[in-house]
Amino acid sequence: MMCGGDGIADIMGRRFGIHKIPYNERKSWVGSISMFIVGFLISIGMLYYFSKFGYFELDLVWTIERVALVAMVATVVESLPTKGNLDDNVSVPLVSMVTAYLSFGC
Repeated sequence: MMCGGDGIADIMGRRFGIHKIPYNERKSWVGSISMFIVGFLISIGMLYYFSKFGYFELDLVWTIERVALVAMVATVVESLPTKGNLDDNVSVPLVSMVTAYLSFGC
């Protein structure tokens, strides 16, 4: 979520982010939507890649639902205003890991 999603959110938000999120004027709807879509697609792609090499079996519908949840939670956390105490470069990976762990099980 962090590598692809947050990177593209910054690029798209700066380029096309006219409409800002009401609770955080530093973030835009375009950036957040881009983070969700790209983070979701990269995550699905990586899971598919590893499943093709036999690391685990992939139930596509089940996996898509859970990855969408992780992407949504990561996007919401990334969009929250920060006061400088916790950077989204730390909070997004942590929340993504916890959400994925709880969603996919141990």
